[in-house]
Amino acid sequence: MKQDERGYVLILVLVTMAALAVLSLAAIQVNLATNKQTNIRVDETQLDTDVKGVLDVLVADLRTTFPLHDANVVQPYMENQAAFQAKVATVLQANTLYTGDLQSGDNDIRYSITRSTADQSNAPFTTVLTLTATGTTKANPEQPMQTSTYSQEVYVTALPSFLYYVLGSDDTLTVNGPPKIEGNLFAGTQLSLDRDAKYQLKDQTKTLNNSDTSRFYLDGRIDLGNGATCDGCDSPNYFTNSVTPGVDHQPEIGPVESSFSNFNYDYSVVQYVNRFMGSLTDITYNDKPGDEIFFKSGITRTDEPFIKQYYRPVNSTKPELLKTNLIDQGQLDAITGMQIVELATETIDNYVSKDDISIVISRSIASNTTPLLLDGDVTIDAIDTITISRPLIINGDLTIRGKVAFNTTVYTLGDTYIDGADLLPATAGGNDSSLVLLSKGKILLNRINEFQNTSSTLQAFMYSASTEPTRLYSVGSIVNMKGGLYSKGPLEVNTFRGTFKSLPEQADKQASFAPGNVDASPEVDKSRLVMEYNEGVFRQINTLPVTNQLQLFVGQQLKK
Repeated sequence: MKQDERGYVLILVLVTMAALAVLSLAAIQVNLATNKQTNIRVDETQLDTDVKGVLDVLVADLRTTFPLHDANVVQPYMENQAAFQAKVATVLQANTLYTGDLQSGDNDIRYSITRSTADQSNAPFTTVLTLTATGTTKANPEQPMQTSTYSQEVYVTALPSFLYYVLGSDDTLTVNGPPKIEGNLFAGTQLSLDRDAKYQLKDQTKTLNNSDTSRFYLDGRIDLGNGATCDGCDSPNYFTNSVTPGVDHQPEIGPVESSFSNFNYDYSVVQYVNRFMGSLTDITYNDKPGDEIFFKSGITRTDEPFIKQYYRPVNSTKPELLKTNLIDQGQLDAITGMQIVELATETIDNYVSKDDISIVISRSIASNTTPLLLDGDVTIDAIDTITISRPLIINGDLTIRGKVAFNTTVYTLGDTYIDGADLLPATAGGNDSSLVLLSKGKILLNRINEFQNTSSTLQAFMYSASTEPTRLYSVGSIVNMKGGLYSKGPLEVNTFRGTFKSLPEQADKQASFAPGNVDASPEVDKSRLVMEYNEGVFRQINTLPVTNQLQLFVGQQLKK
């Protein structure tokens, strides 16, 4: 019986040892497989890192090819569209082996730089590039070959930076009072914030207090130029992105994320005209675009498209049929090529006050991509709603009154006065059209719904190249802007949130600001300055202005 028991024990020991051997072998196999899988994951991570690193190098090379430079320098590839496209062609690559440094020496990387399917041939000085990099591990009998592909889009554009902001200045941006703003802000040197608004009355600057609990509504971020500071950004209970009173929200505030190029007005207006010069010699880029375009370009001049009427000339005893300063719509629309429109000598000689005479547009201008060159001050005075869908280059001041729908770019080499006007979109949808106004001088927004509690629309991107302060008062008036306002010089915005009680028309304006007549409110919906960014402006890209420097907007790296 003992021998039998010992035999059973021996068998049990042998079975146990066999089982342990099998388990050990299985454990070894699992460990080997795990190590192999770990090695594969390590190789995959290194491969992804190498591929993405190559894309980073390609972006850096593009920044070297199209660098930011002195704002007054015009690079050869920025002289015309053909030179720009030729420069872009030099960076295109197809299935090229990358020979630079990699984190791992065991991977082969090939890359391509091609024009994206999103590229638009009609976009001035703009291209969209697709960067693609594909990496493969070297052959290894113990591991399968791995492949990894990433792509990235890079927008290269000379479109000016101000088109990406709803409010901004290359200099100091001051916002006194709580507006309602949807979009991004830019301050080149300093952003200054204060809860109370300033207003001017009889050449005196006064202060109007807003509600202590009112907040600056901002649905967007604040970009700061190199070394720029913000005075008031850290004030408690100051910002919100909610229409519910009392809700705090601190926006993102910091250095601009992309390369920022200042706008060169003189280059921009000359380049715009050069797009349409045809057989004529391109206009020279210098600091006197008015002289170059209107007097040295060789573009023909005409004084024909004006309404004629009978009136008695100065030093004459009988009326004559003479040209007025009123544009004849039919004759103006008949000008399809490049021509300079000027007032007739007889019109100027017989005008009572020669300093005040201007070209007057009171009817719609037909759509045409070729700009109208208007030599002299221009007044757009709309009795009924009119539409302007043709670029205007104005060698003088511009005044806009009435309801005018725009779908174009307007350059004015003097000052601009928006005098109680409604600037409307020219398309039914509303977002796809806008006025892009570029003023060499100051921009003045005057008497917009003064002391009323209803608003009208200003659908426009407005830029002032003046280094003098630009001021926007939305205190007694209401400004509702869909687009943006930007200034090369300091920009000061003053706004009140609340309502005013009605007073007789003959009442003194100071009475409107009396304590019993003003109702300050923390409610966002009672903001008297409302600004909303309109990205639809880029749908009219073929009429947009450009500057002499290229910006790069880099998309995310996407794994295929």
